[in-house]
Amino acid sequence: MSKEFTHPAYGYRVDIGSYAQQADGAAWLQKGGTIVLSTVVQEPAKEFPGFLPLTVDYREQFAAAGKIPGGYFKREGKWTDKEVLTARLIDRAIRPLFPDKFFNQVQVYNLLLSYDQQNLPTSLALLATSIALSVSPIPFWGPVGAVELVRVDGQWIVDPVHEVRKKADVCLLVAGTADGICMVEGRAQSLSEKEFVDALFVGHKVIKDQVDWQKEIVASLDIKKEPHELALDWDGWKNRVHEYLTDDRVKSLCKADKIERGEAMSLVKDGFFDQYRTELEAAKISESFIEYLFDDLLKAKVTDLVFVQGKRIDGRAFNHVRSISIGVGLLPFAHGSSLFKRGGTQALTTATLGSAQDEPRTEMLIEEESGKSFILHYNFPSFSVGEVRPMRGPSRRDVGHGNLAATALSAVLPEKSDFPYTIRVVTDILSSDGSSSMATVCGSTLALMDGGIPIKDMVSGVAMGLLKSSTGAFQALTDISGFEDQFGLMDFKVAGTAHGITAVQMDIKHKEGLPRQVFEKALVQAREGRLHILEEMKKILAAPRPELSPLVPKIISFNIDPDKIGAVIGTGGKVIREITTTTNTTIDIEADGKVNIFGGPEADLEKAISWVKVVSGQIDIGAVFKGKVSRLADFGVFVELVPGQVGLVHISAIEKNKQRYLDKEYPIGSELVVKVLDYDPASGRIRLAPEGSSR
Repeated sequence: MSKEFTHPAYGYRVDIGSYAQQADGAAWLQKGGTIVLSTVVQEPAKEFPGFLPLTVDYREQFAAAGKIPGGYFKREGKWTDKEVLTARLIDRAIRPLFPDKFFNQVQVYNLLLSYDQQNLPTSLALLATSIALSVSPIPFWGPVGAVELVRVDGQWIVDPVHEVRKKADVCLLVAGTADGICMVEGRAQSLSEKEFVDALFVGHKVIKDQVDWQKEIVASLDIKKEPHELALDWDGWKNRVHEYLTDDRVKSLCKADKIERGEAMSLVKDGFFDQYRTELEAAKISESFIEYLFDDLLKAKVTDLVFVQGKRIDGRAFNHVRSISIGVGLLPFAHGSSLFKRGGTQALTTATLGSAQDEPRTEMLIEEESGKSFILHYNFPSFSVGEVRPMRGPSRRDVGHGNLAATALSAVLPEKSDFPYTIRVVTDILSSDGSSSMATVCGSTLALMDGGIPIKDMVSGVAMGLLKSSTGAFQALTDISGFEDQFGLMDFKVAGTAHGITAVQMDIKHKEGLPRQVFEKALVQAREGRLHILEEMKKILAAPRPELSPLVPKIISFNIDPDKIGAVIGTGGKVIREITTTTNTTIDIEADGKVNIFGGPEADLEKAISWVKVVSGQIDIGAVFKGKVSRLADFGVFVELVPGQVGLVHISAIEKNKQRYLDKEYPIGSELVVKVLDYDPASGRIRLAPEGSSR
């Protein structure tokens, strides 16, 4: 049986039951001509996994926009960064909303089936996921709503169409339940903390409407949820762990150093296993089950200890940023480099400049061809946390952290028209103890400035956490460590300049929602931390270096007649290929006729410039060329300025004592420096004279 439900206010239409009937839950959600199919399937846990084995995927079919994939195989290849980032958004919004004792394997799969070029699919996919979970037998503490908010000309717009979104100076994707916000991701040119909080609660009004609509759907379908608890003695073992975790044992974890704290944690856990080993083996209880209970109870006990002591587990005050050390220019052959260290997190960053041809070109569904002049890659090798694991390329986490840092810096990059380089930044995390993404923001800012790249302002970032005591009190934490990240109710990353926020990523693990004042206090504390880090960065490098690194290839820019672009490119690219090969340069020509010629120390930039100008008919009177004698005649010498373009040095322009011996004075193939006396664009005739000639 299938049913259809609509929400006229937001233009939603969802079909339940007509599609993917063998999935545990499926929702066919449509807005305008954009359709997303979301499916959810579960498999019972055969043994205790120690975590929720949730997998979320999002896929865009090229057929959704009437396209066939490029390339040889003509089918969708590996997941694009856009698909990975969308899947991460969905995952972050729903993961905290499963019951604590639910450990079934759950797979969420979203498929974009139709795209109308206007209604964007990201928030639609998150909403479809919530509906699919809500109408399935899978236990879920939703529903979840999702809304995109953008600011255009100072006005907030809810769920904009694609053309409006492109004009926005602020874009926020907000997800939440009826009780509160659970996930935020966004970018901004410069957004104040108050404006950000205001936007969150504007979005939450829409979210509550979406949640009410989903609850009506669930009630109409009379959905029954399945029992989900595993056959384990939760209460018995929880009491044993509770009794074992005495105040003294919890206090033994109060170490400033991550490694020392890890050793203390191992001693505490090993002590419990030694004490109850006989019972564990007799009951065939897995270690992962005990570790899960251990971590859950330790979270509460550590939190209360922090509130009692008035300081954090590593001894810091709640608003204290760990010690920072910075180095720049460490790598002699990189265009720009930095080493940013904050506490136990260490980020090594390089900045490299290239031409427009170095831009990545990825075939996209929403945009035909996507080229980005700014690239930021983040790498998190296993040695950074003292682990051994196979290296299989960038993980979803790597993609997400890199995108967050790139978003933070995009607001301060120079305009492409003023700085036509392609910029690539790479951060390798050499050591990690929390908030490596924000270390990437800081390190990238310094590497860009070290390379002389004229960014508009400095950007720093800080990760915030949140604790809630057993009495209900909240406390924000500035610059959380990896240990605190695991035990807090919030992971809130804020990046920006001294003037405002440029990027934000927030995940809320508190299922009851958070009051407005908690957000406001956390944001004020985050701003203080961000400004402190900026001041530390300024002590080492306060502005971009006045010049680009001497290792950076030069770019010469000028304009030609747009009608002459075809002549410069030539049939099948023959002419431009010959120019670049001969002069060892790279040439980019824009549709408006702007030419960028890019070349390193080995390039003959002057020859490339002359060649393009001559072919495009941009020959100035008095211009000087180093040409080659191509033919002799009774009336003068023909000089090839560039391949295919010849000018005449008339006999009258040659000194009299040389006129009788042209073959000796100007042998075929010899170089001759000439200046332009006259140029007729209509006929293409070029009249020349030897440079230095008085004629």
